[in-house]
Amino acid sequence: MTDALDIIREDHANLSRLLDALERELDTFDRGEEPDYDIIQGVAEYCIGYPDLYHHPIEDLLLRRLSERDPSAAKAVGDLEREHERLSAGTRRFQEAIVEVLQDHTVSRESFHALARDFVARYRDHMRREDEIFLSAVAKALGPEDRAAAVAEAGPRADPLFGEEEGARFEVLRERLLRWSREAG
Repeated sequence: MTDALDIIREDHANLSRLLDALERELDTFDRGEEPDYDIIQGVAEYCIGYPDLYHHPIEDLLLRRLSERDPSAAKAVGDLEREHERLSAGTRRFQEAIVEVLQDHTVSRESFHALARDFVARYRDHMRREDEIFLSAVAKALGPEDRAAAVAEAGPRADPLFGEEEGARFEVLRERLLRWSREAG
């Protein structure tokens, strides 16, 4: 039986690694050096695809079940679905800015910096609040069967970066994450 809490925690850990990688490249950018845009673009593409297709639907289903079982806990979580929509829109804006930079459109360093740092901060804040409020409420109110049912209802997961059937689309990003992990360990 697959537990939704384990999936969400694993996804958050993976997303945190990606945000770390993005911040490394943004630090390079901030020093006036040329960042690796394959990494920056890969993080944005991953965040547009995987969370919206696989991660957020599980959370949204859990929130619906939580609303049925413990309405006050669900109310404390807030409007998670709307927050997911805002994250998705912010990710699309960030990806559009990357495309503009890569196409040599006039994009000020300051505006790109602000947009990129805002993207990272919003994602980290979102995951922190989910970890602190949402996941603990789900753990208290929903049993393993409820959590597994949400995973089943969301459908099969296909993580193109961290999953078993990794795709070639994220090969550069995957290699870089592995190298940094070896260097750190």
